[in-house]
Amino acid sequence: MDKWAVIGVAVGFLFGFNGIATIFNMLGQAVNEVQAHLTQASTLILLIIAIVLIVKVRILASLLVGAIIGAILNFVLKANGIDVVGIVWSEILKAI
Repeated sequence: MDKWAVIGVAVGFLFGFNGIATIFNMLGQAVNEVQAHLTQASTLILLIIAIVLIVKVRILASLLVGAIIGAILNFVLKANGIDVVGIVWSEILKAI
């Protein structure tokens, strides 16, 4: 492995752990928000709000972490001479 691949993997892990920390932070904020609204609404409405907030947070965090890790993986592969985007694009054009 050359130094660029090692750097890419290290940065990918750091962003991955940062993304996981962001997920927990957003979930904590969602729980605090639901807890604040607990005194103002009925339990059923709060349950629906909590489910929507948790799903929203998980989807956004997953998309963010996936995009960052994908970009870093693409960078590592490109540094090693593998053009994944070009390969996928050529296969899509062949299928069309």
